[in-house]
Order: sequence, then C-alpha cells, then structure tokens
Amino acid sequence: MSKKKIAVIGGGPAGFMAAITAAANAKVDIYEKNIPLKTILYTGNGRCNLTNNISGFKELASHYPRGEKFLYSVFSRFGAEQTLEWFNSRGLKTYTQQDNRVFPATNKASTVRELMLREAEKRNVKIIGSKQYKAPLERYDAVIIATGGKNHAIAENSGHKITRLKPSLTALIAEESWIKGLAGVSVRNALVSTKAGKLAGDLLFTHRGLSGPVILDTSAYCAYLEPPYMLEINFAPGFEPNELKTNRSVSNILKNHIPKSLAINLLAANNILPGKAGSALSESEKKTVLKIMHETGVKIISREKEGEMVTAGGVELKNLNPVTMESKLVKNMYFCGEILDIDGLTGGFNLQVCWSTGYLAGLAAGDTL
Repeated sequence: MSKKKIAVIGGGPAGFMAAITAAANAKVDIYEKNIPLKTILYTGNGRCNLTNNISGFKELASHYPRGEKFLYSVFSRFGAEQTLEWFNSRGLKTYTQQDNRVFPATNKASTVRELMLREAEKRNVKIIGSKQYKAPLERYDAVIIATGGKNHAIAENSGHKITRLKPSLTALIAEESWIKGLAGVSVRNALVSTKAGKLAGDLLFTHRGLSGPVILDTSAYCAYLEPPYMLEINFAPGFEPNELKTNRSVSNILKNHIPKSLAINLLAANNILPGKAGSALSESEKKTVLKIMHETGVKIISREKEGEMVTAGGVELKNLNPVTMESKLVKNMYFCGEILDIDGLTGGFNLQVCWSTGYLAGLAAGDTL
C-alpha cells in the first residue's frame, strides 16, 4: 500500500503540526517562502505562550471572539490537555502561570521551534523553500493550506470565501489629551466596557493611547467596530465614596488604587485640584471623583496597526469539516491555523488553534491510501 504524498503550504506552527502528524503515514513536503517557524519566535514576547491550560472544550472555546462554536468539535478532539501531552511526551518541559498561561521551562520560544524542527526531521518531512506560496499541487494526493492570516490566494482561487480581514489584539489610539505623559503607567485589574461587552485585566498607557492585556482583548471584540467609538474604564472597582471623608489630599486618596500620576492627570482634566482635601470636596466634586474612578470615558480614534498581533477574518468556516479540517468544496484540501476565520484573546489561545487544527488536518490528510 503506497503512502500518500501531501503538500503543506506554509511552515508556521499550524503547518508544522499538520506535517509532523501527517508524516506518520505519508510523505510530506512543507513549502515555506520564509524561515520555517520564524513567527513562533515572537510569540509570548519571545517566551512562546504555548497554550492556556483550561480544562473543558467549551470553556476553552469561549475565549474566541470568532469561531467559538466551530471550535467545540475541534477542541473536544485536541484541546489544551492533548497539546500539553503532545509536547511533554516529546521532551518539552513546561510550567503554568497562575493565569493558566503555559510556557516552556526555558522561557525561550526557540526551544519550541527546535523541537518542531527535530520532529519534522525524524518524520522525514522535507522543507522546500519557495519565493511564493506555490507548489506543484498536481503531484500530491492532498494539500494542507496553512499560509497564515494574510495569504488567502490559494483559498480564494479554489472557491473559498474569505471573511473581511481586520487587525486584532492591537493597542488603541485615544483622543483624550490627559493621557499624554502617562506612557508606561499601568493599572491592574481595570474593567473596560464597550458596546461589545465588559472585560477585566491589566491596562497599560502608551504614548498615544492604551494597551495591556485587557485592551488587546477589547480590540479583538471590537475588531469590526470602526473608530471612533467609546470605551468606559473602571480603574478601581473597589474604590468607595467614604474614602473621600478624610483630610488627606484627593490625589493621595486615589493613589491607594491607581498610580498617582494617573490620578493627578484625571483630576486636572476634570478641574479638581489634586491637593484639595477629600473632606473639602463639594458633593458635585465627589460625584466627579467617583465618575473618574469608575466611569472614565475614552474615545478611540484608531488602532496601532504596527502592534497587530493577530488577524481577524479568513476562510469561512461553514465550508470546512470541523472534524477533519477538510474543505467541503474541494476534496483532499485541508485548512489550519490563522488562515481560518478564527481568532482568540491573549494568553496562548491563538497558538492553541494552530496546534489543534494542524493536528486534525494532518491526522485526516495523512491516512494511508
């Protein structure tokens, strides 16, 4: 019984997972125009946030603004637990942070890259350099498309519709002048509300606006909401009105909850003297301070495009089989990774999609003829 010949187009995390899996029963060639697995070196700020150790496929899938229902089937077959078992059984030591983010014990993304390259070599996967994502597909029994979030030519040329692409997990540019001078200042456990919902997490000020995990995740839910739009920020959910009854200056009262520089900027922007005693505030001023802490509005006028980490949009999921990742339009054509109309929040969720969809595509495509 002859082995299948499979072409994997794209040598990123999803493509390599698919290739390694398929190569158990097939002859596999990866076509990659850049350095293989180069993108993985930048994940997790160079540490490679491998996955998020959440048990339960529905709970895991709930962290994806787009693709949640499709991922029920995917994650029920290969979720975070199976991913960790796959890597650990191949010698990768990992650790899990309190927030469930999983990293290699070395804290180096290069460790994960080297493991994937070794596994591909063990399976005799051939890596073919190409100036473009092109391959003589007629020579192969099956093709796995893993060209990432911005390369959809093969998918479109084969009749697959592409959901409009938008940047996701980006910093946001704000209109408010009081933000200037706060670059690098951070707030822990802020609540950020938009038309798309409410999220909690750490917030970071930039030279032009806002970043940090809660803002990146907010940008994901707002990927298709065109600026300008408003955010409402609760900087300190635990702040109580009775804290303003003391003779301490209002800026010193607020600094128990937020950085003093932020408190001073917010107070000044609302015409309240930072040195004024809390007990001396008028009722109107007290209401203003409460609004500052719990309901500060920020007008978002643009995205930091250079900060784009993930692309929302991609190959429409209705034309794919979630069990095998095979196209319903073209037999023996499979898709995996960021080319799909799936994107997750920060915390290892986007790499998890690569591992899961890559594994399923490779498993299905690699069945012996």
